[in-house]
Amino acid sequence: MDPPAGSRRGASGRHSHAERGSELDHDDLWGCALDFRFPVVKLIDWDTPEGWPALEASENPFALVVMAQIRAKATTDAETRKAWKFRLIRLMYDRGYARKTILELFRVIDWMIQLPATLETAFRQEIFTYEESKQMPYVTTVERAGIEKGYRQGEADLLLWLIENKFGADSAEALRERIEAADSDTLRRWSVRILTADTPDALLQ
Repeated sequence: MDPPAGSRRGASGRHSHAERGSELDHDDLWGCALDFRFPVVKLIDWDTPEGWPALEASENPFALVVMAQIRAKATTDAETRKAWKFRLIRLMYDRGYARKTILELFRVIDWMIQLPATLETAFRQEIFTYEESKQMPYVTTVERAGIEKGYRQGEADLLLWLIENKFGADSAEALRERIEAADSDTLRRWSVRILTADTPDALLQ
């Protein structure tokens, strides 16, 4: 996925990382130097009349991730966010990605573009209807992702309850963000470790 025209930062000449963001210079002994030169592209470079159509036309799955990130940051109106979320999910299906890729992309887009509960329900219904029209040969992606998300949230809630009972409510609240961001394997490992951990820090090592 090439950056849009005019978005590359060149690396000719010698400039510091702070000045250019595209070149790092490291002076070594006896006047020797090691240079790292690389192109830099900002997300905003894609949110242009030239960049956005290129993202929509790209078959690269990461293009959808970039679009989701741009719309998540640029859109505050809930209804507009829902419309963009549905559009990106529909693009994901239309491109014919493998089932595993669809599940992973949905998880990322769902996390990036979050909706109020009432609109989330309407969004899921739209996805159900769209999948039926496409005659998807597997269980609804939204439903599968929701089930997986529910399992992980249940594991996180259980661990937080165990921490609260063993170390106190303050410890549970202090660790909440880290625990809710952990994957299922990590949550299970921590849940076993709580049996022997003497402190919250020892638990999450």
